[in-house]
Amino acid sequence: MSGGLILRHRKFGKTLASRQLDIPDYAASFVNYKALKKLIKSLGVGKTAFISPISPPLNDPQAALQANKATFFFRLERELEKVNAFYLQKEAELKLRLKTLSDKKDIIQSRSGTTSKVSATYITLREGFQQFEHDLSKLQQFVEINATAFSKILKKWDKSSKVRLGVAFW
Repeated sequence: MSGGLILRHRKFGKTLASRQLDIPDYAASFVNYKALKKLIKSLGVGKTAFISPISPPLNDPQAALQANKATFFFRLERELEKVNAFYLQKEAELKLRLKTLSDKKDIIQSRSGTTSKVSATYITLREGFQQFEHDLSKLQQFVEINATAFSKILKKWDKSSKVRLGVAFW
């Protein structure tokens, strides 16, 4: 029971890093939560901030907030595009695999009198569906953890900027 408590109180960044290790072939396509979190901190949202390292600080808090908002949401949108592009690619691959497996299943069923459930063809097909299920589960985990990451990073932005922008964006 204490294991569940540890996971509940675990920092989300650590949970995300752990999930990336669980699905290494997806790792580069997860939202870069750590970089977005650092960006929020570096922007000094809510204080006098810098637009860039070479520009002078903005003394107008509203102008600083607008500049920070533009910077943050630009980076957030790039992360969303990266995650979405990867998802769409994996979705297309899975659709094609499912179609191929379904076509093979139909062929096997049409020859039902000659193929038993212990034949090599049937076993290979069953293993193909099991691998498909596993890969679909990985994609579902990818979607869920990234949705949580976007939600959490928007909450951090909201808290730091003292405005409720997250609901409008998401």
